[in-house]
Amino acid sequence: MNIIQCVYSIIAVAGLCLFLSISGCGPKVENGGYIREDDFKGKVLLGKSTKEDVRNNLGSPSAQSTFGDETWYYVTARKETVAFFKPEVVKQDVTEIAFDSKGIVSKINNYTKDDGEDIAIAKRTTPTEGHTMGFMEQVLGNLGRFNHPTDSSGVAPGRQPDTSGAR
Repeated sequence: MNIIQCVYSIIAVAGLCLFLSISGCGPKVENGGYIREDDFKGKVLLGKSTKEDVRNNLGSPSAQSTFGDETWYYVTARKETVAFFKPEVVKQDVTEIAFDSKGIVSKINNYTKDDGEDIAIAKRTTPTEGHTMGFMEQVLGNLGRFNHPTDSSGVAPGRQPDTSGAR
């Protein structure tokens, strides 16, 4: 074997190792939430369907509103994780179904991942009311909190004397 053949062999082996190591790093896919059916729009009719109709056709919602008009949310998300990196949401669909006071569907909206907005989390903390003990209060806090001494019979207050004769 000459030098050129050895170099080509080394390059081929290195390329094969690189290909095998990269192909082992395919993304791990995780589908979560409500599994959407494409024909759900025919099952939920604006102004006609009731809460019971929606629950029977789509199942329980992923989330419900806690204030305002009663609104149900059906959330579908697809996450992909490559190797040891943080999971990334690659697809997300949210169906919002609002009901009027009679329980009839009054609004249907669909949102995708592109409709989402990043929300900055507040770094402030809420102070709690109460007293914080200082160092001296902690050191001297137990002064005077000792057990009461025994009376003249040798029995602590609230206890019955031992009549068995064993001490």
